[in-house]
Amino acid sequence: MARQQRIDHFNLWPKAQKFQAEIRFAELLQPYPLEDLFFPYQLPDTDNRESHIMISYLLDAVDSLPYRPDHAFDWVWRAFEFSCKQVPGCKDNTSKALRSVSSKLNDYFNVNPEVGDAFFELVSDVPIRTCKFLLKKIVEEGVYEFSGDGHKSFSIFAKRILFANGGPPVVSTSLQSILHYLCWHYRAVGGLELRSGAALLRRILRGERVELGGSFYQLSRAEILFLTLSGLAYSFRNGRAHAESIAPFRSSLAKVQTYAHCWFMFLVIYELTFALQHISAYPNKLDGTPVDNFRKNNAAFSKLFKSCLGS
Repeated sequence: MARQQRIDHFNLWPKAQKFQAEIRFAELLQPYPLEDLFFPYQLPDTDNRESHIMISYLLDAVDSLPYRPDHAFDWVWRAFEFSCKQVPGCKDNTSKALRSVSSKLNDYFNVNPEVGDAFFELVSDVPIRTCKFLLKKIVEEGVYEFSGDGHKSFSIFAKRILFANGGPPVVSTSLQSILHYLCWHYRAVGGLELRSGAALLRRILRGERVELGGSFYQLSRAEILFLTLSGLAYSFRNGRAHAESIAPFRSSLAKVQTYAHCWFMFLVIYELTFALQHISAYPNKLDGTPVDNFRKNNAAFSKLFKSCLGS
């Protein structure tokens, strides 16, 4: 059905019917006015050129809501990437830059714990659909343990997550052990196993203590932040930028959960973008705190998608 509908949709544009996922999402949105779905951070007046470049990306992001949260993610990622380049020490290659930015954001969250709490409240609401995406990526990109020069054959993903400079030492042995367990335990991932593995990964991202193969692990907030940014968000960005998957809402597999996944990804990078612009090293640093804005958007996200975050 979806295959023929994609062809008809293109051939008959703009006279085309909506896909089932689009219809169901429109029904979910019906009770909510647009202004209750997302709350933009209130920016101060500025003539700064760099600030207006960043704002131009944010405009395209919010104009993509509510029906294309995947496009909103694409644009807010550009705002985030542009913001990163303004920070001293964050202009290296992608792997180094993401680790540097993650470290600076973690320092900011430590000094401003209420902002960190707000961000990790969002992470704790990570949809199961998002965890399925990350679990599949972890499995596809394994192996994560090595001896001797074995790391040289690692995937780019594995090297980015495990190493600070493309090679040993491993930055977080706890994260390495978790990735190794997930990769091998869910190699034939699918159906109930995929659901079970995603639920486990969700607990890990929530900072819960989990038992894996007889050993106990609990990631720190710094490790969760890095995995969320460099493992999850950057992989989502790459999959879209390099045309590795079908457009999310034009598939027979698309559901309201697909919208929740994309909206979550958008909010993660939106919040990290504004957290970054509040750190002391950021040129044209924003004053005040984004905590209230983060919490309002977190609450709106949870309210809109409450029926499908766990499925």
